[in-house]
Amino acid sequence: MSEQMWREVREKMELEIKDVIHTYPNKKTALNRISLTLTPGIYGLLGPNGAGKSTLMKIITGNMQPSGGKVLFNGSDIKELGRAYRDRLGYMPQQQGLYNQFTGRRFLWYMATLKGLSHREAKYKINDLLEQMNLTEVSDRKIGGYSGGMKQRLLIAQAVMNSPDILVLDEPTAGLDPKERINIRNFVSELSRECIVIFATHVVSDVECIAKEMILIKRGEIVRQDEVPKLIAEMDGLVWEFVAQENEVVSIQKEYLVSNLSVGKEGIIVRAVGIDEEIKREKHAVRAGMEEVYLYHMTSEAKREKDK
Repeated sequence: MSEQMWREVREKMELEIKDVIHTYPNKKTALNRISLTLTPGIYGLLGPNGAGKSTLMKIITGNMQPSGGKVLFNGSDIKELGRAYRDRLGYMPQQQGLYNQFTGRRFLWYMATLKGLSHREAKYKINDLLEQMNLTEVSDRKIGGYSGGMKQRLLIAQAVMNSPDILVLDEPTAGLDPKERINIRNFVSELSRECIVIFATHVVSDVECIAKEMILIKRGEIVRQDEVPKLIAEMDGLVWEFVAQENEVVSIQKEYLVSNLSVGKEGIIVRAVGIDEEIKREKHAVRAGMEEVYLYHMTSEAKREKDK
């Protein structure tokens, strides 16, 4: 198949999560009729702990069977595709399940073998990924002596070794310093031109500048999914700034949905989320960021119910 034909195949790729339900043995519902259609590009998956993100990723990667619904890749059920689907998948779990007695290089050789890469292809991929992940100098050290950030980068390297069509990353930038986070963002962004990337994170800023769309999940349900500019535009008239005194900070954080506090010449500059009537202060409207979008959809409803 020519490169152009292969590119056309990838552009038509589609991952469909169709009415997926998952209930645990204790009757707790982790996912409630999740439906998504994903095509090449990066999807930021955002939600608090316990929202259902990890369960959804385990189902997408075939590591867990849903209680109901199905996952389709290019129209075929991934259960029926079996190995053919897994061969096109890359997965970086949040938990660092690594072999501490292996060196970084040996671990990648082990993963290359599991993924069915030829010796020649594996050698090229391993050297290339070690360089891209800034791990070449420590590649022959035992993983047990790696820092948390090094382990994160090694897990990313193994996830992309087979040039996957679907890449699932669970908190890929956790524990990385700012320079490493930028490097990973750029690396993932480049991959996403020909790959469906699901990027789950608590650090909104790590994905908002590269995401095709954001998916916000709460209590096992999708509460919003859209492009970043559209999500931000919906917040017009919902984000405010006002000045408060230092002795008011505690009471203000109890009364309002505060997204940021900073020190200004006249006092504490407060950014708060809410409708005009809720912010009972002399204030002015400001442009929202994705953190305020997240805060509004994830906590404002609960706060309003509490205040009633």
